[in-house]
Order: sequence, then C-alpha cells, then structure tokens
Amino acid sequence: MTRENIKRTAVRQFNELGYEGVKMSHIAKELGIRKQSLAYHFSSKKELLMEIYPEIVGEEISFINEYFDSRKHTSAKSQMYDFLKENQVRFHALPNVAFLQAMSFKAPAEVSDFISAQYLLYLHTLKERIANVFKESDVNCPPEKCAIGFITLYDGLNIQLVYENKQSFERSLEISFDIFWRGLL
Repeated sequence: MTRENIKRTAVRQFNELGYEGVKMSHIAKELGIRKQSLAYHFSSKKELLMEIYPEIVGEEISFINEYFDSRKHTSAKSQMYDFLKENQVRFHALPNVAFLQAMSFKAPAEVSDFISAQYLLYLHTLKERIANVFKESDVNCPPEKCAIGFITLYDGLNIQLVYENKQSFERSLEISFDIFWRGLL
C-alpha cells in the first residue's frame, strides 16, 4: 500500500462526501487495509488533507505555468477564454482539480486558514501570469486591473462548477466573458 494510493482514495472520498463525511476507517476499508495500517501513514484525516492540498496546489501552479508558456503567441482573448474552458474540462476530468476548487470554497473550520493560504499561492500565480498576458496585449486597461477582473470572473465561474451544473457554467461563461472582454476594449 503506497501513500499515493491512500491520497488518491482520500481525494475521491473528499470530493464525494466532503471533509466532514470522510472517515479514516472508510478510506482503509476501500483500500482493503486495516485502520491501524492507514494510521501508520496518516494519523488523521486532517494530516492527510494537509499533505494532499499543497501537493495539488503545486500541481496546478505547474499547469498554469505550462498553459501560459505554451500559448505565448496566442491572442490575450483566446488565452483567457481557453483557460476558463480548460478549467471546466479539468474540473470534471481530474479529481484533484475538483478537490482544489471545492476545498477553496468549503474548507472545514479546523483547516480553513491553511487552505486559504495555500489557495492564495495558486491565485497569486494565476494573477501574475494573467497580468503578463495583458502586458503583451493591446488592451487599453492596466494589466493589474485586467488580472483582478479576470480572477473575479474565474472565481464566479468556479462557484458554478462547485455548486451548479455544466449547463449553468457554460451559460455563465458565455455571458460573463463577453461582458468582461467588452469592458476591456
């Protein structure tokens, strides 16, 4: 039994049941091990979460950097819109992305400061990369303001992913991105 298997199972259960609904005994049962064996790796679900979340934040920061590095020669509008669409695809396809976003909105009280600090690292990277895109564009708005506006749009769309459905996200994306982009021109 590897720590990675434990973490994958925990992420799936956190996504399905929420932090409060997950029990270490249920993780152990799903993995086919005794709770004591699981405790050898992680003494509590808090410890498990506090190892998983920063790893996922790091993975997603790497994704942000790779995404924008690979699209340097694409228009700012395409980079922004495609990033939002890619976020939707990744949210539904990758449990870690769903976990990152859901925990950012529904962090349990006992770890909320920790989750917030980690998520702010993620948002800081995203904001910097977006500001850099707008520095290179012909948009008539200061790059920092563009980045803040985009992050606000991004947060709102993430709420759609976490609490609503695919159709709601897509409708909100089309309407809000159009308004956002027109506001930059």
